[in-house]
Amino acid sequence: MKNHTVTITVAASIDEVFSFLADPKTLPEWAHTFSKSIAPKDGAWEVETPQGHKLAFALEADRSSGCIDMLAGPTLEQMESFPIRVYKVDSGQTAASFTMFKSQRPDLTDAMFETHYRQLVKEVEALVERFGGGEISRGLPEGGRLLPGLVTDRIEETRDFYVSHFGFKAVFDASCYVHLVREVGGEQLGLMATSAEAGQAEFEVATTGSGLWFTLEVESADAEFERLKAEGVTVREEPKDQPWGERTCVVVDPNGVLIYVSHTTGKVDESLKPFFVASEPELVS
Repeated sequence: MKNHTVTITVAASIDEVFSFLADPKTLPEWAHTFSKSIAPKDGAWEVETPQGHKLAFALEADRSSGCIDMLAGPTLEQMESFPIRVYKVDSGQTAASFTMFKSQRPDLTDAMFETHYRQLVKEVEALVERFGGGEISRGLPEGGRLLPGLVTDRIEETRDFYVSHFGFKAVFDASCYVHLVREVGGEQLGLMATSAEAGQAEFEVATTGSGLWFTLEVESADAEFERLKAEGVTVREEPKDQPWGERTCVVVDPNGVLIYVSHTTGKVDESLKPFFVASEPELVS
């Protein structure tokens, strides 16, 4: 099963770190993208996410081993595990490792999993500051990712070109849109057909400098929208949930290039699910 681990090493005592992470009530204080609030329910807990979803939550902690097993899902019978391990290190400091496993849900693509892990890394970085500073091993390259898109009137030919010559694989393959991921390296490229009902006039022409967009992944599209609007950036579209599982707002750069500012919601419209290819490439972080 695909997984990523991020580890922090801090000067705080093992009792302080373990007690904080093993207390379900502290979850909203650090896991901001997962838990807006938490409350007891039916002998376990119920988490409300920032998107308003209600999830069953349980936590099993063993102080002697330093193991904390968090479990969450739509019901108590459908929970998935998120393990944490807290332990002393030779320097006298305390280390904590957080492991995220890729869910077997068909709507959770590799790209979404990578985004969720980057959100976890940001939250764990904040824990380092909370415990007084230390080190973090992210398992990720520094910085974020830029995901380019190309408008073309030769969408199938372009798809085949990148698949044949550059090691890309289609993970979403419809007549109006193709999403490519490179099997070695994880680079991504979106292809939009000129005939697609895109809703933006710039997409009506195959790429000539027009017909180009960028997607920037952020923690909150809503927060970024407010910041960009306050800074005088031209706004094309206010934040809204998209049927492919993202919440986006659209702004425009000085050249007229559309920039989709996006965070993952995981809410994929049923009509789009048949287009997701089940066999996806492993991304290299």
